[in-house]
Amino acid sequence: MTFEIRMRSHIPVASDTLEEVLENFLLDIGYLSGRKRGEELYESIPFRMWTDCFLKAPEKSRTVDELAALLDASKPTIYRHLNKLKKMDLLESQDIVEEDNGEVIKKGYRLRQGDLMTAWHVTEANIESTMNRYRETIDKIVNMTRA
Repeated sequence: MTFEIRMRSHIPVASDTLEEVLENFLLDIGYLSGRKRGEELYESIPFRMWTDCFLKAPEKSRTVDELAALLDASKPTIYRHLNKLKKMDLLESQDIVEEDNGEVIKKGYRLRQGDLMTAWHVTEANIESTMNRYRETIDKIVNMTRA
């Protein structure tokens, strides 16, 4: 999967509430769409996926079925939001063995290495690498226009 994150000027919000800080951050990186604000946003599926599933238990891998049940959402909706986080390289997948009528292996998702700070360091490394490749292209363009 291709690395993708929205970069724009970010000013940390001066708030003491986790919801408001997360709203600002998740909107700025492009995970949330910005169509909802405040309480309406805090009850949305992507916001609750982030807070209730990945922040409250970052080390726990959850299957799409689990996430769909916890968030009362369809699987396509869950996949859409998981894919956004996977593109940002914040999530990792793990095989989970479920034993109902034998072994069933499903994919589970959690924050990278079960830790937000570690996950964000991977994202920062991707951003830095991507910016370096852009710089190489700019250098090439400049050199070509000077020739």
